[in-house]
Amino acid sequence: MEIQELKEKLNLVNDVINPIAINIHLVKKEEDGTESILDADISPELADELKDIFTTAINEKILNNEEIELKDISTASETINSLFFYDLEEFPEKLAIAKEFDPFTNYPTFSFSNDDMETIKAIIVTIGNADNYFSIYKHVYPVTIVRQDKMLGLIPIGNRFEKLNSNILQINSSIDFLFADDALVINNLKTLASAYGYNEIVKNQARQNIELISGLDLIDNLDELTALVDNVKYAKRVLRIKPDSPVLQLAKTRIIAFITSHPKLSGKIRLNAAGDKILLDTDVSKVITIGILNDDYLKSNLTELDYESESKLTITDEV
Repeated sequence: MEIQELKEKLNLVNDVINPIAINIHLVKKEEDGTESILDADISPELADELKDIFTTAINEKILNNEEIELKDISTASETINSLFFYDLEEFPEKLAIAKEFDPFTNYPTFSFSNDDMETIKAIIVTIGNADNYFSIYKHVYPVTIVRQDKMLGLIPIGNRFEKLNSNILQINSSIDFLFADDALVINNLKTLASAYGYNEIVKNQARQNIELISGLDLIDNLDELTALVDNVKYAKRVLRIKPDSPVLQLAKTRIIAFITSHPKLSGKIRLNAAGDKILLDTDVSKVITIGILNDDYLKSNLTELDYESESKLTITDEV
């Protein structure tokens, strides 16, 4: 999915010809560890206000933002003003129920007498109609629910303040994830990592990339690289190595020759005694080797500086 395609989908919030509605559903955690979806019965007044709030948020955050980018989560660095298209083969298991969610299915209605508000895991906000819609996924954090037993809340009843006698579910305009045309778009990477197992997925996918690297017979002690991906910081670097990277198609001797002839890299990466494989003996050598395999190292024709392609850091500034 490209950013323009996403914007065209989200622009339905500004459609003044075709009527659009807003529906709220709740993801509930069951006692046996499973999850279910419940319909939230909301008043027409609340629906209109929520629609206005999210229309404003989407316009400001995405539609009217000319600098925002949509990047593949598998290869992109975490940068500001970016959304991330989830293109990994392994999908977060904890988001499976949202992936299969159909906003126009008749789900049971949330009942304040039968359902505990503290079992709510997430809020799904769907905007549109049966022919054209998207869903906003909002994770419910501990602070999202105002608990009556944790604070003394005062609410006005006429001219008197009365005690808050029930929990309150707060909904603001923030967006964690978007589901649009079977695509998952991430706005909040931190939540994806902390609550939905993204870091473990990154490590799993990175280990698959190491299997590709092993086929090159390029690294003498590949186990060092395998151990490195237990740290998600480095696993993300390994994950960015694309299977179709031109470097992975090269003969091992070409890669070794590039390293030994490079004025900067040759001093940061050692070879084994035979001189035909890379020896990973420092964290710097590991990170630079990952960069080489991802074809990150370029040379500016203008400044004649060697730099890493995405960050534009000169190699002397590395790590």
